[in-house]
Amino acid sequence: MVSQAESINPLPIVDDEVRYSVGVSAWSPASKTSSFLANNVYAGSTQASVPDNIQSTGGFAMINAEAHQDNWGVMADLVYWQVNNGSTNTTSYINKKTSVYESQGANTDQTILSGALTYTVFNDDALYADALFGVRYISSTTSANVNSVITTTQGKQVIKQAATGYYSATQSEASPIIGLKGRYRINESEWFLPFYVDLGQGFDSDNLTWQALGGVGYAFSWGDIALTYRAMYFELGGSQGLTKYSNYGPQLGITINF
Repeated sequence: MVSQAESINPLPIVDDEVRYSVGVSAWSPASKTSSFLANNVYAGSTQASVPDNIQSTGGFAMINAEAHQDNWGVMADLVYWQVNNGSTNTTSYINKKTSVYESQGANTDQTILSGALTYTVFNDDALYADALFGVRYISSTTSANVNSVITTTQGKQVIKQAATGYYSATQSEASPIIGLKGRYRINESEWFLPFYVDLGQGFDSDNLTWQALGGVGYAFSWGDIALTYRAMYFELGGSQGLTKYSNYGPQLGITINF
């Protein structure tokens, strides 16, 4: 007698049982930053490729969690990374007896925390979808250290004068968001297509944010693994002007179900 094992269903089961899931991911995006002055004058932009950001990443944490019962649920998603913007060291000579050494180093820390209430709007053998309504908090902090040493030679005596400076600036914004997320099962198999999209607007008319994700995943008895492409855009404004951030690239995620 020949039997075939039943494939694992990657779609959630909607019932009275409370179900939980926790996921971790590694997102490697390329990025673009555009800056505008307070009077909406373009001040320039910077771009970094995926290899550039991987090389300059100082630390990161990407975690998501969900809880559901019946059609209702809650979700939270955290993206944090620290980018080392590089350092420079220069020595210049004012004359034969006086030199100036200067070193500069800068870091950028970004925190994107999204939380939402969800409701299942579609659920059948092939497609599962949740509508979501929540809020996204975004914070970006740029800090820099500047060290200077002036060295003067007077006869046999060497005199050094040192100075240290530190600069830090933070932009933050909280925006309501609405969206849709879910997954499509491929041919009644363990394979599925995850999707996610949301859109938000801050209390300032300039502060727009959106996020989109799509890819392919495979389900196991304990959870699933998904390879996706994730894109996120947000704007942070303040008295000094407006900064627009775009991040987009591949993401590998692992989710454990409880």
